[in-house]
Amino acid sequence: MALHDRDYMRETTSDPERRRFNAFQILFGINVAVFVMQFVFETGWLRHPLTDELLMPLGGVSAHELGRGNVWTLFTYMFVHGSVGHFVLNMMMLWFAGRGVQQFFGSLHFTLIYLGAGILGASAEMVVNGWAHGDTITPLIGASASVFGLLMALAVVMPEQQITAFIYFIIPVQLRLWTLAKALCVMQLVLGVACAVFDFMPEGLQIAYFAHLGGAAAGWFYARSLGYAARPLTYANQWQPAPPQRMPEMARKRARAAIDLEDEPVLPAKSNRHADPIESLMEEVINPLLDKISLHGKDSLTEDEKLALERASREVHRHRQG
Repeated sequence: MALHDRDYMRETTSDPERRRFNAFQILFGINVAVFVMQFVFETGWLRHPLTDELLMPLGGVSAHELGRGNVWTLFTYMFVHGSVGHFVLNMMMLWFAGRGVQQFFGSLHFTLIYLGAGILGASAEMVVNGWAHGDTITPLIGASASVFGLLMALAVVMPEQQITAFIYFIIPVQLRLWTLAKALCVMQLVLGVACAVFDFMPEGLQIAYFAHLGGAAAGWFYARSLGYAARPLTYANQWQPAPPQRMPEMARKRARAAIDLEDEPVLPAKSNRHADPIESLMEEVINPLLDKISLHGKDSLTEDEKLALERASREVHRHRQG
C-alpha cells in the first residue's frame, strides 16, 4: 500500500462527504437529546400513580422486561440516565474514550463496540444480579458499560499513552492508559464481588459493577480481534503458529540511519543499482515504522522515528512530483 493511501497519512480535505456527522457525534448527540427530554421536559419517566412523583426513567432493561418481549430495552437503556451526575460522568468518559476510538477504528467499529459492550454488560449484570439477589425486576440504565468498552478498546490500541487522572477530582496523577483501564477493572471486580457475594455495600455504592466489567471485556476482545496489541484474536489463529515479526530494533536502526543523512535525500543504499530507490525507501524505512504505528499507535514512535518518517514522506512526495 502506498504511503499516502494509509488512513493516518491522508491529508484533510474539504470534500462535503467528510463533513458528515460520524458515529461518535451521533451517539453522543442521542445521549444528550434523551437527557434533555428527561430532565428538562420531564418526559419518559414512570410516575407514582398517586403523588405523580418521578420514579424512574423509562427504557431501562431487566430480565423481567425482556421476558415481556421488550427486547428493544437492550438498546434503549444505553441512552437513559437516572440523574444529572450519572449523565455527566458517563458523558465525560464517552468524550474522552469515544473520540479516540472513532479516530482509530472508524464509525462502523465505534458503533459495534458501543452497542456490543452495552449488550454484553447488561447481560452480565442481569445474570449476576439474578443469581446473587434473585432480582429480575430492577431496571439497568446508563451508558457505563458502553463507555467502559470504548475505554478498554482505546487502551488496547494506545497502551503507553500518558494521561492525567484526578483522584477525587482533585489530585492529579500521571498514568499509562493501559494502567488506568486495568485499575478501573480491578476496582469494579472488587466492589462487584463485595456487593454480590457479601452484600454489605452502602446503597450509594450499589451500582452495576458487572455491567462495567462485561462492557470492558467486550471492548478488549473486539480490539484484539482486529489485531491490535497482537495477532487477531480469532479461533483459527489460536491453532496456527505465530508468523515471524520484525524486530523494533531494526526499525530504530533504519530510522537512525535516515536521520544521520540530515539534508541528503533519505534514500537507503542498495547493492542493486537498478532497484527503485522509492521502493527501497518504503521497504527499509517507512514500512517498519508504519507497522509499528499500526500495532502500538502513533505515540509508540520515538522522536527520532517520527522525524525519520516525516523526512521519508517528504522524499516520496518530492519524487512523485518530480
